[in-house]
Amino acid sequence: MDSETKLKKLLKDKGYSITKPRLIVFSFLQNMDGPVSVAELAKSLQDIDKVSIYRTIDLFESAGIIHRVWTGFKSRVELSEEFSEHHHHFTCVNCGKIISFDSAALEKSLTSLEKSKGLELTHHSVELTGYCQACRG
Repeated sequence: MDSETKLKKLLKDKGYSITKPRLIVFSFLQNMDGPVSVAELAKSLQDIDKVSIYRTIDLFESAGIIHRVWTGFKSRVELSEEFSEHHHHFTCVNCGKIISFDSAALEKSLTSLEKSKGLELTHHSVELTGYCQACRG
């Protein structure tokens, strides 16, 4: 099932309407390389009024379509793992750039930790901070 069909089914199953602004916001998020601030989203989607964008983000978050990536007190949004591959984030403390990454070695380490401590992980998120390649110089 493609992502848009999955979105429509999820919205319908939860009793929400499938509206043009919701489809546009979803499509925009689907085409992003990483998390985006809601302000950046509103600036990019000027054909949709800001209230509709903010309401769509709230609905998407409560429905599990998106999740927030926090950096201090600020957040950005991206599609949840329901619509994208599992990954983690690195945030540059200088320029604020967020880089998404996945790591088989990290996943293996977390599985090993889980077993050695007798845990049952249901979800995990690794957020790294430091200086990106451009800001290191």
